[in-house]
Amino acid sequence: MSIKLLTFDLDDTLWPCMATIQRTEERLHHWFSNFHPQVSQQYSIQHLRDKRIQLANEHQHIAHDLSALRKKSFLQLSIEMGYSASQTEQFIDNAFQFYISERNKVDLYEDVIPTLSALKPFYRLAAVSNGNADIIQVGLGQFFEFSWSAAQVGKQKPHPIVFESLLEQHNLMAEELIHIGDDPITDIHGAQQLNIRAIWLNRNHQSWPSEIKAPFIEINQLKQLPELIKSL
Repeated sequence: MSIKLLTFDLDDTLWPCMATIQRTEERLHHWFSNFHPQVSQQYSIQHLRDKRIQLANEHQHIAHDLSALRKKSFLQLSIEMGYSASQTEQFIDNAFQFYISERNKVDLYEDVIPTLSALKPFYRLAAVSNGNADIIQVGLGQFFEFSWSAAQVGKQKPHPIVFESLLEQHNLMAEELIHIGDDPITDIHGAQQLNIRAIWLNRNHQSWPSEIKAPFIEINQLKQLPELIKSL
């Protein structure tokens, strides 16, 4: 059966995730220092991160939606700072707009643009992510037909509903889709649960966890993908 769609994870597949998040949180903390110094004076970057983790644990119903969770963390801060209702609304909006703008400033791996450029003329491409990066803002909108996120479906990979709902929405069979991602559990196991072929992008030459079914194919550079897909 022909391949009708290639789906890609985003964070740590197309760009380094932790470096992006750390830089974003550093810049957000600096923004707090300039415009809401009481926040930065009371909380370090790590304290803010710990508070957000605790918030996610307390509000499991939005833990899959990182944007909603981030806004909830800003609401919590505004209450602690004693802001009025109007100040709170403005604070959440301004803080989130700054955060999401910085979060979408990513440093793509050098093989991303050449690989997507080579694949685009022959295959439909889409993004499937647990995160809240925006494919247009990061500069990849010309390659992807659509994006599918945990926030849309209400659960994060590896929950089966992520790929199950994608197949249903786009009228695809599992055999017509191949997923490419870096995480053995969320990406590979997540796709395999629906019998979707999953290619593990193992940039750092990690060992495969023995308790999980082996990936369909393993690669260590994204640029290997066009020739590999062509051979299937």
